[in-house]
Amino acid sequence: MSEALGLRQGTLDLVPHDPFWAALFAAEVAAIRAVLPPGRVAIDHIGSTAVPGLAAKPILDIGMLASPIQQEAIAAALVGIGYIDRGERSGRLFIRLRDGDIRTHNLHLYAPNDPAFARQIAFRDMLRADAGLRDAYADLKRQIIRDTDGRRAGYAEAKGPFIEAALSLRSRDDD
Repeated sequence: MSEALGLRQGTLDLVPHDPFWAALFAAEVAAIRAVLPPGRVAIDHIGSTAVPGLAAKPILDIGMLASPIQQEAIAAALVGIGYIDRGERSGRLFIRLRDGDIRTHNLHLYAPNDPAFARQIAFRDMLRADAGLRDAYADLKRQIIRDTDGRRAGYAEAKGPFIEAALSLRSRDDD
């Protein structure tokens, strides 16, 4: 496992974007696909590590779409390669740890047509396409970390209004 990834459980830190994250994602997808049961499964790189130029927590976020029928077999396969099943949280959340308490991966398993997955992809794509939005989001994340002294609790919720506003503007532009 690369040292380019990982934060101690419960902590927050942002690092400059690392172009190597794309290769780490591709390698992780290959490892996951090698243990998956047969069937159609979509896997996407989501979250800040998927956005070139965006400061991010050095934890790969992976989104996976699979039918409810497939999900138990997929969960067993993921646990078999070292993921920990954390239950329902923005899809079914699985995490991977290094050295017992350093989180390196978040994998979110969604059912097809889950609006949470669609929102993840839409926001990622907006950040990739708009450097001003990307930079404003990075500034917000840094401010939240300063305001919380790097504590993980509340970080995702504090970003929520920004994400909602960006997605809302996109929806209006699509109309």
